[in-house]
Amino acid sequence: MTINIVICVITVVSGFTLGQTPLNVIQMLWANLVMDILAAIALGTEEPRCESCTEPPRISRKEQIIDARMWR
Repeated sequence: MTINIVICVITVVSGFTLGQTPLNVIQMLWANLVMDILAAIALGTEEPRCESCTEPPRISRKEQIIDARMWR
């Protein structure tokens, strides 16, 4: 998410100040792809942190996907 915000800010600010963008669409897409792949690898290879859990907790279909802690 941070790379998307940075690329958008750089594009808008340089568009207003220089009159042209430093990155074209393909370069922005490649930057986004590379950063998303690195984040997915980091999340996919992270070990579980729960020492007492032997099985992952079962989640009900009625539970909300985004809880109050995530909104904060």
